[in-house]
Amino acid sequence: MKNEDIRNLRRAEIFKAAIECFNENGYYKTSVDMICARAAITKRGLYYHFKSKDELFIELFHYRGRQYFEHIADFINNVEDPLEKIRMFVGRGSQFIRRNEDFLRFFVEFMIVGARNPVIGAVLKAHYDSSIDNFKKLLRCAIDAGKMIDHDIQQTAQAVFISSMGMFFTFYTLSPPFNLLKQHNYDIEVILRSVCTGQEL
Repeated sequence: MKNEDIRNLRRAEIFKAAIECFNENGYYKTSVDMICARAAITKRGLYYHFKSKDELFIELFHYRGRQYFEHIADFINNVEDPLEKIRMFVGRGSQFIRRNEDFLRFFVEFMIVGARNPVIGAVLKAHYDSSIDNFKKLLRCAIDAGKMIDHDIQQTAQAVFISSMGMFFTFYTLSPPFNLLKQHNYDIEVILRSVCTGQEL
């Protein structure tokens, strides 16, 4: 096995241990010692890969975020219809969340920490900006294809993003007596239908 492969495998093992610790104890109560014990690695070994707990926390967010978007891209890249591509973007995202609830819980923790930690907050802001820009591109393609009316795509992208954030927090704070992901997909469909052309309603 190549050194790079070994390094990536070890980082993945640390990420797995870290997300379990962060989800069980929260960011502030999770120590580097806890993560090392869970990952069966020395502190020196962990610091070889990550300079601090903050860096590990942020890299874990990027690592799992890439997995999320790569999962979606595997499906939507082969879809021609721009409106179907948007629906698949939302639907496949929900499927990923349903199968990776540990990431959903971690993402909520990341947002909570980001509200107090300016470094984490800046990472969240960059994620927000990127997410909005990517969704706006999908909306613009649908408009150009005549599938949607020309509208304020910034506001539509924001509505979808805010709905998603609300779903994340509701999942872990209210335990609603209904299928939250199904409700979320319905909410997004309502938003999209409001800007579709007549023949697409």
